[in-house]
Amino acid sequence: MELNSYIESGAIEAYALGLASEEEVAELEHMRKLYPELNQEVKLIQSKLEKIAMEEAVTPPGAVRQRILQRIDWENENKSTEKTNYTYINIQPKEGDHITVHKWWKFFFIVVFLLSKIFLFFAIFFYLKYRQMQEQQELKQQQHIVQPVKAP
Repeated sequence: MELNSYIESGAIEAYALGLASEEEVAELEHMRKLYPELNQEVKLIQSKLEKIAMEEAVTPPGAVRQRILQRIDWENENKSTEKTNYTYINIQPKEGDHITVHKWWKFFFIVVFLLSKIFLFFAIFFYLKYRQMQEQQELKQQQHIVQPVKAP
């Protein structure tokens, strides 16, 4: 039987533990639509896993809860009474609804932008000159090949 072999394959356990891949999850969801009995299997396995988790659970010592509550109370008291060591940066705009930038950064950005355009211009210019020189050399080579060599 296809259903029993699917149940015994361990796909439902992987699904319940969250270890199934997306393809396996999609396949299980498809199988659950085809076979409603799988819904009972999934619920049964989930309840078994929950029961195992509850039986195997280790309760922490009572002192742990007290230490956590003391730490929370201590942090709340310190927040209200002491100044923290954190540095807060105010990013609210000074005037209007925009953040200002120092004037030297604006100048620096403009200079870098203009230099990049100048370098781009020279790069294209020298590339075209290089291509032109290559074409001239190729023409010279073709002319030397076409013209016969004169004997003295």
